[in-house]
Amino acid sequence: MNLRKKVFIAFMGFIIVPLLIICFITYLMFQNVTEKKYTEQSELTVKSIGRNIAGIIKEANYQSDSWMLKDIQSLLITLNDPNNLEGRNDPKNDYKLRNIFLTYEPLGTFSLYNLLGEKFSSGVIPFSHVPFEVLSKHPIYEEVRNLHGFPRWIGPYENPELTGNNNLFSQIRIVNEFETPSNKIGTMFLQFDFKEMDKIFNFYNQENSHFLLVNQQGVILYDNRKVINGTNLNKYLSERVELNTSYTSTKMDFDGVESVVTIYDVGLEKYGAPKWMLISITPWDYLSGDLAAILKWVSLIMLLFLISALLFNLLFVNRYIRVIIRIVSSMKQVERGDLDVRVKVEGKDETTILARGFNSLVLRINDLLEEVKQEQERKNKAELMLLQAQIKPHFLFNTLESINALAVQNQGKKVSQLVYRLGTILRISFHHKEEIAIGLELDYLKNYMEIQKYRFEELFDFEINLPRELENYSILKLTLQPLVENSIQHGFEGIAYKGIISIHAEDGGDHIVLWLEDNGIGIPDDVLARFQYRKGYVQKSEAEQAIRVGLGVMNVADRLRIHYGTGYGLYICSEPGKGTRIKCIIPKTTAR
Repeated sequence: MNLRKKVFIAFMGFIIVPLLIICFITYLMFQNVTEKKYTEQSELTVKSIGRNIAGIIKEANYQSDSWMLKDIQSLLITLNDPNNLEGRNDPKNDYKLRNIFLTYEPLGTFSLYNLLGEKFSSGVIPFSHVPFEVLSKHPIYEEVRNLHGFPRWIGPYENPELTGNNNLFSQIRIVNEFETPSNKIGTMFLQFDFKEMDKIFNFYNQENSHFLLVNQQGVILYDNRKVINGTNLNKYLSERVELNTSYTSTKMDFDGVESVVTIYDVGLEKYGAPKWMLISITPWDYLSGDLAAILKWVSLIMLLFLISALLFNLLFVNRYIRVIIRIVSSMKQVERGDLDVRVKVEGKDETTILARGFNSLVLRINDLLEEVKQEQERKNKAELMLLQAQIKPHFLFNTLESINALAVQNQGKKVSQLVYRLGTILRISFHHKEEIAIGLELDYLKNYMEIQKYRFEELFDFEINLPRELENYSILKLTLQPLVENSIQHGFEGIAYKGIISIHAEDGGDHIVLWLEDNGIGIPDDVLARFQYRKGYVQKSEAEQAIRVGLGVMNVADRLRIHYGTGYGLYICSEPGKGTRIKCIIPKTTAR
């Protein structure tokens, strides 16, 4: 992973990600604090409303108790007499009952049933009163009987078959005889229109708050907005809630709007009402209005900080990274041998010093390499001149020795031919250029081998095969002659058959391969093992192998190595008794 990626990952991991985490944690903390504070406030509100509702029910019970203990009991004794038909049908009964019940303002309608099942009812609001036959068969009536005079409340919309589909709170209770409480003398069915409840909710109502009174089945008995009365609560909630808890507050969707829903048990069981729950619904957007404004400013500040951090990374950090990357890239180019590369110098800080130092270092290295290169060229040239100086006396000595032998034998014609060929060879060898055409080199070699054939009659024969397209490519002069000389003097030593020397050239694409083969006695394994094949050329190790194999072979190998470099030179393959094969590889360059 490069430096830019590492710095970017570190920047994201240590700056950007922590900032985002801080924003997220801040948002959650604000949410939790807001929800907690509102829950505390909502608990106080619903409990206060619950106490007021309980006060209304308690007051209604008190009124009901007072009516039952005073006038109702005495009136029911008259109404229960089956023989007093005139008293039961007295028009004044309705007047008396209205004076008893309708003096309490919340009471909307009343029905009084005697033991004969007769109904005496009236009211200040329109209502269809339930016959005793219907009431007595309803399951609630059995509960009322078991309460022995204690009231049983029915909320609006709970039992519409008894109370009708309205918003009245109904109370049913048994009227017992005062002196003998176990004796039942009638039934009261009262319905109240608690307008005071509207005042209570309006007093505690806050903007966007919604209050509901529901029973355990989820039926909405009272809605302060008068919108969803009589429907089921679970229809509007995103998840079901337990309506048997004393108090709970949670955040959920109500009618598709995220809201804080608070549920509180009003605790009206001791007043004769079933378990009714007071529910407060407040939209979360309303509660988080201030929070949203705060978070908006916090987010804006964080955004500005992130932008500043990104600009710092792009304009400041990246600048230094780019300088370092340029220097590293330049160093890689220097490693590949490009010493002309330079780093652009910008600014006046430490990066400028670093770039100048790098450029100065590369310049110094380039100067030192040039000095080393020039010194090596001078050394190689001196070594090459020394090798050429070794080859010339060596070759002349052997050739003059051959001419001398022919002269002793009085073979003047052969001596003349040898002298002519020797002159041709010397003319080529004294050529001022180090490289000559391959065709000229093989012509020189042909004259040399003709001279040697005069000296060693019937000892060997030779063949040369050079494709015409390779004649004009260059080769280091006097390359092949020492190899041929080595074959004649060492390879054919003591043989009883005629030796053959074969020379041919091949086109290797970007190089030329010259093969020299003989059928001589070969090179012993211990001597051949001393040749070290390194980077395409042969090195000599000791004087013994040079004497046995031939000083000329070693000199040729060294000359090729020095002149052409690695990848070019001699490769020798030999087997005792079968001959020697030498492969000479030179670059494919045109002779000048």
